[in-house]
Amino acid sequence: MASAAPTSIAIITGASRGFGASLCRAVRSLHPTCKIYCLSRPSPSLTAVAASVSGTAVPIDFSTPQETYSTAFKDLLSTLPPDLPATLYNNHGTLGPLLSLPPPSSVPPCVDLNVTSCLTLSLSFASAYPSGSIVNVSSLAAVQPFPTWSLYCAGKAARDMFHACLSKTHAGYVLNYAPGAMDTDMQGEIREGESDEENRKAFVRMKEEGKLVDPGVSALKCV
Repeated sequence: MASAAPTSIAIITGASRGFGASLCRAVRSLHPTCKIYCLSRPSPSLTAVAASVSGTAVPIDFSTPQETYSTAFKDLLSTLPPDLPATLYNNHGTLGPLLSLPPPSSVPPCVDLNVTSCLTLSLSFASAYPSGSIVNVSSLAAVQPFPTWSLYCAGKAARDMFHACLSKTHAGYVLNYAPGAMDTDMQGEIREGESDEENRKAFVRMKEEGKLVDPGVSALKCV
């Protein structure tokens, strides 16, 4: 790997697997001198992904209280060179319970992880990098209702609107990027845990017919 001084910065959340890991690889492929920070809850897979792209693993659990992860993220930002082009890829999130009527107790943790933490990171990043780029990883679920995805759809819709508003005043580039129905662990969770049988069968067919999107291909388009 090139040992030249970094010419840009990429911060990628949800980096330990799936689309987040693919984003890490895409950034390294297209931007060899970029300094990559891979954020996710502590795990061997986070360490492995970071090592595979000569990046830095930053273990932050976004399901912890806001003050905890917000402080950790601000501490990271304070160590970064303010004069380099920087991009935040806000990718982390959770499906939540795949039920037509999820229990009310499931609302706070889903909203905290899918919405509150995402907005908190974007605001902190925008303050530290007034001209930095922000990519919110969106979904078809932001605009299309699915019978058992109410919490996930609501979270994605909220993130999209927040970043659309932010784009009106932030000097940097702000993008809501929907990567498509990808062949990732999350898709496996849907095929196994979806309680709406029609929806489950539709995703099973997509898998069997090879119609799921390669996350690596989508990540390259995003970057």
